[in-house]
Amino acid sequence: MSILPVRKTLLAGLTAALVVGVGASALAIPRTGPAIDRANAAGGMPLLVEDFIHPGAAKLKQERGVTLKHGDGHVWLTDVTALNDCVGASNIAIEARTGVFCFKTDAKSGYLTLELPDAFNIWTQAHPVRATLTAEGKSTVVDAPADELTSVGESGDTGLRSVLVEIRVTG
Repeated sequence: MSILPVRKTLLAGLTAALVVGVGASALAIPRTGPAIDRANAAGGMPLLVEDFIHPGAAKLKQERGVTLKHGDGHVWLTDVTALNDCVGASNIAIEARTGVFCFKTDAKSGYLTLELPDAFNIWTQAHPVRATLTAEGKSTVVDAPADELTSVGESGDTGLRSVLVEIRVTG
């Protein structure tokens, strides 16, 4: 006994409708199982949430007297603490009463907000820098050209002990 083409088409259509109906009803059934704790779903690893706090900031504050706040990732503090070792086209050296701080950049633009007390010199290499400092409640912006020493804070125009609060690479 053979199936007529009309019946074959009708049977295929009914089968497809049944599959679609069962699939749709399965999606419509609410899930009653326990909620997944997403913090522990991946083996105890919490979800990554950006808080814009610089990693290791507390340790750097304690050890070197600088507070790194946040930035775009293109300017960062290196471990170099000697002015003569902070060489290279992508380096920026900041002299402060507490020591030398060597920053590195990997782009023609970038920024890092920080608190570096008593900064007095900025040594740039290939990239010009715009530095923002505060003293006695007032902000001062200083443009430090590429390949130059720029005096800031107490050795600069203001003559006041200043806190460096932002380094911005501008070219």
